[in-house]
Amino acid sequence: MPTVGSDTLKIAWYAAEVGGRTLGVAAMENVVPEAKRRVALEESGNKVVAAVKQLVGAYVARIVFEYVDQRVAFGRGRGVDRGFDAVIAASSETIRTSLPDRSASNPEYRAIFPHGTEEYTSPTVKEDEELAIDLRKAIHDSTLSVKTDVLALLDKVIPIVGPVASAVREGEKQVNALFQTELAARKLVVDTLWEERKAVENALGRGGRGLARFIYFDFRKGRENEVVEEPAAPADTEEPPKP
Repeated sequence: MPTVGSDTLKIAWYAAEVGGRTLGVAAMENVVPEAKRRVALEESGNKVVAAVKQLVGAYVARIVFEYVDQRVAFGRGRGVDRGFDAVIAASSETIRTSLPDRSASNPEYRAIFPHGTEEYTSPTVKEDEELAIDLRKAIHDSTLSVKTDVLALLDKVIPIVGPVASAVREGEKQVNALFQTELAARKLVVDTLWEERKAVENALGRGGRGLARFIYFDFRKGRENEVVEEPAAPADTEEPPKP
C-alpha cells in the first residue's frame, strides 16, 4: 500500500486502479453472486475514486500555479529587477559625475553608496522595494546637487517594483499552501485505501480473500508488472501472388 510520502502520481495511479477493479468486480454477478456484497463493493470503489479525483485536482492546481502563474511572476520579477539594476547604475553614475572630483571615493558618494552599487544590484526583486526606499531616503537627506534628478528616477521605479516583489513573495506562499493541500489529499487517499480494503475484505468474506488481494494488488510491483499491449499489425491488403 502507498504511504503519504509516496509520489502523488503513483498514489493516484494505484488508487484509481484499485477503485476501478473494485467497481469492475462489483458489476459481475457471476463473481460476486450476493447483491448486498456487490452494493458494498460499489460503494467502496466509489469512495476510492472520489478520493483520487480530489488528489489529482489538488495536484493539477499546484502544478498549474507553480509552472505557469508563479513562473510568470518570477519572470516578470527578473525583468523588473533588470530595470531596477539599470536605475541603480544610472543613479550611481549621475551622482559620481556631479561631484567635483567625479570619484566614487568622494565622501558624498560614499554616503549614498558606502559599498558601491553591488548591495543594491545583487539581491533579487523581492528585496528591491525595501532597498529603493532606503536609497531614496539617503538621497533625500543628502546635499547632492543632482538630488532632484535621482529622486525622480527612483520615484518612477518604486511603484513598479513594489507590486512585482509582493507578487513573487505571495507566489511562494501560495505554492506552499497548495502543496499542503496536496499532502492532505494524499493522506485522504491513503486513509481511504486502508479503510476500504477492510470494507472489501468484509464484503467478500473468507471465501473472497483471493479476490480481495486481486483488487488491492501490491503497490510496489503493480506498475512494474503492468502489461503494455502491442499495437496490432496492419492487415495484409495485398493480393497473394498468382501461381
